[in-house]
Amino acid sequence: MKNVSPRKKNIRRIIRYSLFAILAAAITTSIIPGGPAKFRKMIANLFPEPVPRVIDLPADPAEMGRVHGEKLKYPILLLEQLYIKNIIGQNDYSGSLKKASTLFDLINPRWKTEVTALSDASGANCQALMLGNSFLDLGITGTGCRQILTSSGNKRLFHAHNLDWDNLGGVGNYLVTIFRTAGTGERLPTVYMAFPGMIGALDIINSKGIAMSFNQVGFSKGYSQMPIFLKMREIAETCHNFEAAESELLNMPDGMPFCIGLSDAQSGKIAVFERNRIGKITRRDCLNGLITADNSLQHGYSIERNPVDQIARSISPATPEAVMKFLRHPGVLLECNIYSVIFDWHDNKLYLASGQVPAALGKYRQYSLFSNQP
Repeated sequence: MKNVSPRKKNIRRIIRYSLFAILAAAITTSIIPGGPAKFRKMIANLFPEPVPRVIDLPADPAEMGRVHGEKLKYPILLLEQLYIKNIIGQNDYSGSLKKASTLFDLINPRWKTEVTALSDASGANCQALMLGNSFLDLGITGTGCRQILTSSGNKRLFHAHNLDWDNLGGVGNYLVTIFRTAGTGERLPTVYMAFPGMIGALDIINSKGIAMSFNQVGFSKGYSQMPIFLKMREIAETCHNFEAAESELLNMPDGMPFCIGLSDAQSGKIAVFERNRIGKITRRDCLNGLITADNSLQHGYSIERNPVDQIARSISPATPEAVMKFLRHPGVLLECNIYSVIFDWHDNKLYLASGQVPAALGKYRQYSLFSNQP
């Protein structure tokens, strides 16, 4: 029988107690009348305000994984047990692990290099991390999001997104992370939003001002040639302008339906790319410098038909504060909003609301995007 070191026993004990505490809180809020609203706030007030982590990653994939795993070891192990194993994998964990591993065998080896190094550094199961980066592509769950892209030509552009999710078993708002990746001769520096253990991006911007955000549309059929979150990182790392990114999005490998907002801060171009259930990808253009997306396919309809779009036009979001007003509007904001992000490349700023749920009702912190922005 293999001996387990005292350190690993302590780690497992911490994770086990954390899971018990979260489960007890969840049961409490569900059985007491008014619990979800009243006790969520009360329980949140018992803990310090969650502050997003900012992790700087080197350019080499193996080093990326190592640094990521070392700096976020305990959150990764917590999410592996709480979310990946017991929520994502609750129906067929073993089968889901095999599907994720098979998918990673089919894609660029650099991703397997990064996730393997991440596994080695954190102590998490490598296949579990693969699953955590591809479960949407494999059709295991569904989420909702809202985004807005607004442009006044090449003078000012805001790219904003509310990430609306299931809160990762109740801890997602504590684990929101900003990742910064260094560039190489072949890959551009990027800043992206994700959670510990994710090597893919939910929202991303590169040093040239190319930004993307992901919205899910329905469920995947369970087949994918490339995880969407990883493909978004790949596009941001290699595309210097709108046209190059557009070409990549229109020729995405087979996979799940989506709405992906694309913006180019230098040219001022914005659009939403949608893939439907039969795999057809279309570009939806803006109207008067503004476009929104939710979790529905809008191609072929009047752009102003969408109620989210109607709200945006009534607000006229031409400043960061006006964009924030849109993101927290009752007709836009969902109760499961984990974070709300705004990319402002021209002013070299990232605005991020996180910690409370829904996040957009709270304060937006400011971060610099790039140290050597052109």
